[in-house]
Amino acid sequence: MRRITAVLLLMILLFSAASAPAEDFLLGVAPEPSDITPSFRSEEPRDGEPDDSYWDTPMNLDDEEAIWKMLTLPITVADIDMNKQMVIYSQPDESSEGIGMLTGQSQGVHVLETLDNGWTKIETYSTSFHDSKVKNFNAFVTGYVPTKKLKTVEVNQNYGIVIDKLTQRLYLFKDGHLETSLAVSTGKYNPSAKKQQPYNETRSGEYLIIYTKTGALIDDESGMVCNYALKFNAADYIHEVPHRKNNDGSKNYRGFEEILGSRASHGCIRVQAKQNRAGYSMSVLSNLIKKRQDKNCVKLVIWEDYQGRQVKIPDDDTPLYYNPKGGSKYHSQDNCVNIKKRYLPLTEFPYGELDEAPYNKLTPCPYCVPSPRKAVLEEINKVHMESSPGEVMSVYNEIINGKKKK
Repeated sequence: MRRITAVLLLMILLFSAASAPAEDFLLGVAPEPSDITPSFRSEEPRDGEPDDSYWDTPMNLDDEEAIWKMLTLPITVADIDMNKQMVIYSQPDESSEGIGMLTGQSQGVHVLETLDNGWTKIETYSTSFHDSKVKNFNAFVTGYVPTKKLKTVEVNQNYGIVIDKLTQRLYLFKDGHLETSLAVSTGKYNPSAKKQQPYNETRSGEYLIIYTKTGALIDDESGMVCNYALKFNAADYIHEVPHRKNNDGSKNYRGFEEILGSRASHGCIRVQAKQNRAGYSMSVLSNLIKKRQDKNCVKLVIWEDYQGRQVKIPDDDTPLYYNPKGGSKYHSQDNCVNIKKRYLPLTEFPYGELDEAPYNKLTPCPYCVPSPRKAVLEEINKVHMESSPGEVMSVYNEIINGKKKK
């Protein structure tokens, strides 16, 4: 009898687990499946089938197996100091034109051909900064570097991270599966600014989180503090969304947290401070990376928001939540961590009514990161049908050339 009862209990538990609603990993906004790869701008012929590297893997979160394989493959990097860069040349000759910059130890390249003359043909995104020898910001380039300055290294097999500039989200993969998602802000290049700063655009590409002992980045002039900073590209870090200290010593995220989910930084990647429903935040992520089982560096890849990529627009019956007793935000979950317990659970309403009263004045919660309004997502898709916002050099050159003509 006990055995029959145990079997029945096991069946009930298995049925409950199978029918339980899946965790919403893609909070806020998710990318539509796409065949577009990071090497979208490559003019190099692919002999036979595409490889499984970052460069030839489609930017498609629906294919977990392909993403995980890409995140755990070895990476080829420049064997120079992690704080230095080397020039990528247009020809296998140091007297030829420099067309891009490559950061030491952390930035990955796609090896196309190893020549007999000591040079290797590669493709990658140029990681030029404002003071780099070659100023070609976030441009996809194909060129040459000395073979002796390249090495291939193994990567962490427990974790991998995808940053999507299209959705402004971080996707954490763990042991072969998408574990959770967090809101981010990548770099913002404002072409209408008086001082042109195209180097603010976060550089796309394949990286290693190479240095994990930085702690906090502090700007004494502005008072900004960025905790849990992890280096992935010379002067670029992934870190917690900035805060300033209140008079009582508490953290004030105002002005930074509410714009998560949109470009805002000077090139670093800002990550939400509050824990999401799955219990993840930048502090938790930082701790995982530092205490990983496999001591090889965690791979972090950044997807470019190329023309043709699109975001998903939620179905009208997708549930959202709000506090009818004076709440000013709408939420992706009925137990948002930012809401006092006496107001929980929150009241459900459908996404399709978000622009109708009384929901039309609500703003998205920066902690549980619900989907933006349909008009916002439609505008994102419209922009990406006509342009690639991360390709800043064409805009920059047009502005500079216009000023020279004047």
